[in-house]
Amino acid sequence: MPLVNSMDAADLTLSFISPDGGRLTRDLSGGEVRLHARSEQGDQAVALLPASAAEAREVGAALMRLARELKSARVQVPATEHASALAAAALGEGWRDARYRQRGPGEPQLLVAGLTGDEQARVEALGAGVTFARELVSAPGNVLNPVTLAREARTLEALGVDVDVWDGDDVAARGMNLLAAVAAGSAAGPRLIRATLPARGEAHTVVALVGKGITFDTGGYSIKTAAGMATMKSDMGGAAAVLGAMRSLAALRDLIPDGVEVRAYVAAAENMVGPHAMRPGDVYRAANGLHVEITNTDAEGRLVLADTLTVACEEGATELVDLATLTGVKVSALGNDIAALFSSDETLTARLKAAARDAGEHVWELPLHQPYLKSYRKGTIADLKNSDMQPAGGSIKAALFLAQFVTRPWAHLDIAGNADREEVATGWGVGTLVEYVLAR
Repeated sequence: MPLVNSMDAADLTLSFISPDGGRLTRDLSGGEVRLHARSEQGDQAVALLPASAAEAREVGAALMRLARELKSARVQVPATEHASALAAAALGEGWRDARYRQRGPGEPQLLVAGLTGDEQARVEALGAGVTFARELVSAPGNVLNPVTLAREARTLEALGVDVDVWDGDDVAARGMNLLAAVAAGSAAGPRLIRATLPARGEAHTVVALVGKGITFDTGGYSIKTAAGMATMKSDMGGAAAVLGAMRSLAALRDLIPDGVEVRAYVAAAENMVGPHAMRPGDVYRAANGLHVEITNTDAEGRLVLADTLTVACEEGATELVDLATLTGVKVSALGNDIAALFSSDETLTARLKAAARDAGEHVWELPLHQPYLKSYRKGTIADLKNSDMQPAGGSIKAALFLAQFVTRPWAHLDIAGNADREEVATGWGVGTLVEYVLAR
């Protein structure tokens, strides 16, 4: 949706009113938008003046839902203290993937008064990154696979991002046997994508953003049900988030502190069934030398992340944040709005929580309870197994598994359920990562 600086007229105009606005405010809640009047000159809506950024986001989203219902082509919003938050939420709510429809829904022009030039540039950069992530998540499995995901990542080169792609031979040469095993059932093979925004001056900090990029997940030989497989094109939501963040940061690179290099690592694979696919009982040597027994081929995300976290550490990352649609039990615990946060470092935890709050996204810290890892070491001929087949504490145990492959301050965001809602991709995580990098 275009964010514009001026327009001749608006089909839908929003007005802010005070709580004592008489009949206009009767039963009107903060964050709610109400249609007030309709005429040939345009429609009028009202909302209470937002008291916070969170309330402004609610207004922005509600306004665009109303605009879609009214089929408005132009929407105008007056100035408010929280104009940036409102504009970002409105842009996000206005997006729908129309690439596969003969007559897709139109996106109205949006004018939000009160934005400075820098604020508008930041909103537009964030919107571009979120849209990039949403288009990746929304793409069907026959369109997006590890090869085409790498091709999409290469489009960032036009924005000054250095992009390197490793194919199956490169992955094998680096000892990334877990990533290779997950991809073994697919004709596409694995890809390791590394996108880099070099630091200004000498780099003293290397921030690694690591994304799980399972472009389709059948579950492998531990195959999913038909219902469980239906949404598995979105199992690369973590990869989409880190690439979307790089899209935004490329446009905002002047705001990245001097000496900070940002790298995105994407472990891309399809988890398929085939004559060469990994089987329960197979054992593979990870990139850091640990041997892992496969007890559940549907616990594949932690495998591709393990090798990728190892490589990011070996290549000099000073801190790491990974995002992954990792465990279904995370959805049972926290639902679709809140991501589970695990971290080995208190300072990193605090920065991520602040970044999520500033981005209007929600995280909740869960513990890395070390005794739970014992069940991954019992009853196996290897150093670790990839699952104990017990759902209780599953998100914690998956995070503990990943912790065995990092040697730097690290945080893990389990975003299962966050990447898409009601079959609409969200771009969740782009805002948090952008705020996290810019606030260093």
